[in-house]
Amino acid sequence: MDPELEPDSDRNDAGFTLIELLVSIAVLSVLALGATLALPRGSTPATQDMALFQRQFEQMRQLAITGQSSRGLIIEPEGLRLASRQASNQVGQGGYDPALGQDQTWQISPRQQRWQGRVQFIPLHSQGSAAASSGRPDIQFLADGRSSAFRIRFAPRSGSIRQGHSGARQASCRSDGRTGLICDSS
Repeated sequence: MDPELEPDSDRNDAGFTLIELLVSIAVLSVLALGATLALPRGSTPATQDMALFQRQFEQMRQLAITGQSSRGLIIEPEGLRLASRQASNQVGQGGYDPALGQDQTWQISPRQQRWQGRVQFIPLHSQGSAAASSGRPDIQFLADGRSSAFRIRFAPRSGSIRQGHSGARQASCRSDGRTGLICDSS
């Protein structure tokens, strides 16, 4: 028999082709992604809100220090807004700054970052905080790193905001204005 006409006995047809392996990996990847998206999130609304607040608190504190200008956070029931202190040509609107020789006003961001749950803000010093309706932020950050003293509590929408009155996970943060932010969840 001619060797070219003989069936190739050395050839092994028992394996997979590269294309078959790539297709099976792609299918498994899509299934794994679908299963991951179907699982519930690992964190509660209270811990998500606390993480959002921590990020914004540190970001505004760092901006105040590096930019050498006051920054602020306005805490509202629906979410939080960012604020920065700007020089104003109109006398009497935001407080006179003798170093600059001009008045200062707060520029409040129109964008609100929404809470997932409920939030309760408690200022700790009445002299150092003013209501957002007065045009001043609830938490003010100074260029030297200090901030307003406060306590803030985070809870799910369905639970009670007071600690110990709900079985749902709650979180809280506090600051004395000098030592930074201290957060915990229960």
